[in-house]
Amino acid sequence: MALKGFRVHQNNLVYKGFRLNARVSREFPGGSADDGTAPQFTATVLVTRANMIQSFGEDYVVPKFAKGDHVDSPRDAVHVAVSHGCDIVDALTDGVVAAAPK
Repeated sequence: MALKGFRVHQNNLVYKGFRLNARVSREFPGGSADDGTAPQFTATVLVTRANMIQSFGEDYVVPKFAKGDHVDSPRDAVHVAVSHGCDIVDALTDGVVAAAPK
């Protein structure tokens, strides 16, 4: 599943004051790389406040992958996970207005 025409996210992104980090996993449908099957990729997203460097943050399951879906490249897994992380941050910050600079 190539995500053509979409903005590609880097693996580690700061969005609205939160650091989003995709954790990609590789699996082989046949059980091993030796059987000739192509790998499949899934990911979770770690959401941490950007100014909390020592914090472990919260690891979120990506709904697409929780349903058992996968993608064919690590790049696509990162895109799906970070996009979901942006949705999480939007939900966390919905209605929050930043203080005006003095």
